[in-house]
Amino acid sequence: MSVRWDAVVKNKAYWSSRRAPDAAAAGTEAAGPGAPVEVQVWLFGRLAGPEVTNPLMLQLAAGCALRDVIGELGRRFGPDVLRTLVSESGESFNTCRVFVNGEAARDMATPICAGPAAATVEIILFREIEGG
Repeated sequence: MSVRWDAVVKNKAYWSSRRAPDAAAAGTEAAGPGAPVEVQVWLFGRLAGPEVTNPLMLQLAAGCALRDVIGELGRRFGPDVLRTLVSESGESFNTCRVFVNGEAARDMATPICAGPAAATVEIILFREIEGG
């Protein structure tokens, strides 16, 4: 599958991003401190395939960061997939773009916050030629 990044990214937000309503507006309260964080992961580009169910739902520990999401994807899909997402040092993105709750993430330390709805992480993996 070949997906152009400019076909899915608009104004630094991912096309499928939907802002979660405020807890007060939704009539629900955010999860309490220490509660597990539910993360909805959408995979696009070379990561998406017939064996991948979008979205993947992950349960991570409170206080998790983007590196925890990427680490879990590496455990589920193997080290080859992990190497396509991050550098050997494990800190930078190689040929992919990552969005957390609709905002471009450039740092593996980006926090994944618990809220009234699942946090959303969207990852698109480019072919090397597309990554520029």
